[in-house]
Amino acid sequence: MKNLYKQIDHIWTEIEKGILSITTIAMSLLLVSNALSRYFFNKSWGFSEEIGKMGIIVLTFMGLGYAVRQHMHIEMSGLYDLLPPKYKYVFDLIINFGSFLVLALCTYLGYKYVIHLYDLGQVSTILRLPLYLSMSVIPIGFFLASLRFLIEFIIGLKFSTTKHAETPIKE
Repeated sequence: MKNLYKQIDHIWTEIEKGILSITTIAMSLLLVSNALSRYFFNKSWGFSEEIGKMGIIVLTFMGLGYAVRQHMHIEMSGLYDLLPPKYKYVFDLIINFGSFLVLALCTYLGYKYVIHLYDLGQVSTILRLPLYLSMSVIPIGFFLASLRFLIEFIIGLKFSTTKHAETPIKE
């Protein structure tokens, strides 16, 4: 069972890294090419800004789950570092479960927003693509991040003496 989890986690992480890498490279190439076109030919590609905005949305919300997995999310550890291990354990559980609940709510609200865009039939200005397609990464990203926090919560239910060890106070 543990190997299956590790294998699914590895595949999931690789998919996230692939999406983030491809989006970053594509956006960079597109926006730099547009800047060069504007500089050398005095012609700007109208669609490049629109695709750039969509790319930022993909990077932000798909990167959310990846950031949780890599523990790259914001931490304020001043008080946490001073706590004894059993309180760190409790704080970890509260933080992970609380984050899961908040992101689950954001998933629901994001889903409602995408459905609202679908019902409106709203399209992008230049490319005329349905906006609900590009905005669908919002609930997907929130869902993946909430799932990561739920997994961290479940894993964290087992007290770890190494993870919750006393942190030496730096002077």
